[in-house]
Amino acid sequence: MIKLLIAILSFSLLLAVQCPADEQPVDSAPANVIPAFLDLRTALQIAESSGYPELDIAESKILASTAGLADVRSTYGLRSGIELDPRYVYSIDPGDDTTINDSYYRVGIYKLISDFGYTDKLAGAAEAEIKARANEFVSSRYQHRLNIISAYMNVLLADRRYAVDNEAMTIRYLKFDKARDRHELGEVSDVDLLGLESAYRSALIARARTANRQSETRAVLAAFLNHPDQFPSELEPLLEVGDKQMMPDYQALLAQALELNPELIAQSQKVDSILAEVDASKLQNRPKLDSELELGNYERRYGEGAKWRVGLNFKLPLLQGGKDKAETARLMAELMEEQAQLKLMQNAMRKTVLQLVQEIEALQVAWQASKVELEYRDLYLDRSRSRYELEIQTDLGDAAKNMSEAQWRADKVNYALLLTQARLDALLGNDPARRLLEEK
Repeated sequence: MIKLLIAILSFSLLLAVQCPADEQPVDSAPANVIPAFLDLRTALQIAESSGYPELDIAESKILASTAGLADVRSTYGLRSGIELDPRYVYSIDPGDDTTINDSYYRVGIYKLISDFGYTDKLAGAAEAEIKARANEFVSSRYQHRLNIISAYMNVLLADRRYAVDNEAMTIRYLKFDKARDRHELGEVSDVDLLGLESAYRSALIARARTANRQSETRAVLAAFLNHPDQFPSELEPLLEVGDKQMMPDYQALLAQALELNPELIAQSQKVDSILAEVDASKLQNRPKLDSELELGNYERRYGEGAKWRVGLNFKLPLLQGGKDKAETARLMAELMEEQAQLKLMQNAMRKTVLQLVQEIEALQVAWQASKVELEYRDLYLDRSRSRYELEIQTDLGDAAKNMSEAQWRADKVNYALLLTQARLDALLGNDPARRLLEEK
């Protein structure tokens, strides 16, 4: 029982470490309402308080493993019972009474004194399984937070893209509308007017599709927050990544991932659990020593029947027909499979960390390029605006549209870099939202 409490306490401490206090739900973010203006911290708080099926499944596995440990520990628990058997029998012996009281009652208390290590090995296996399930819960929670971050960014990008397409459509419409006036004066041909109208209609279709994308991304985010019928109206933009980004060291990050990744830790603990089960299977033929205390009475007396009994029972299995060897062989096969699975996961981790490091390096270069393009588009827009104010022919509308396009591309690179860093943090055993929340 003490070890059970220790295991549960260890799991609680693990969750406390993985769930910082500043990320817990607060009164300003009710669990049943998604505010019209939503920021990332509030979104994560709503998700934590609302729950999600994947997290519920992971938590149920922890509870099942905890119950398994309690079941194992109950082997050494105190057992007691009452047995009552009121009964009368009819006698065919003429010398006896017609009926005989054949009732008896018994109250017993029983306890296993020792099975010489068998239960301890099973308890060790159950404790290792609880730890594995706890780390799987942490991994599921990290993945859920990554899904929310990704969905949040997709909404922001959809809104930015809508602004770009709306501006492009507006420019096309203004050109078309101006051409209609000139067409009435005979200054624009029918062919040119239809060409401008076709361009406007195409831009209108693009904007409609982008508007649909806004609704789709909000629906995905609302589902991850477990409020599928409540769409947020406006989202707070995320901050840009810092200018001074350190190039990640692959070898150092890989070593940290192999040591601290929750999924790898969980798989290693599964191996430990089966190892303990293998050790337990080898102790199946160990003897058992039980104690018992019984108080009772048998109404139909044969001589002077005892009313109480204290005893020790010693049982030593000799042969089990090969059943114990078959169980050990089965567990050894399962152990081999789990060990192989651990190696596969470690190899996959090496590849994933390398891919993320390379992607971060490429995105950092792309981020610098997007900043240069933004600076160029900003200066070009200023020049076009100045020329317009001087009533010189200019491409002010196109310059504004190109500026919006450049900002959208910059946001796309920025969010891709933030999301990739968050994924790498999750692999390293850190909260994927840590950087984003610290920035805020």
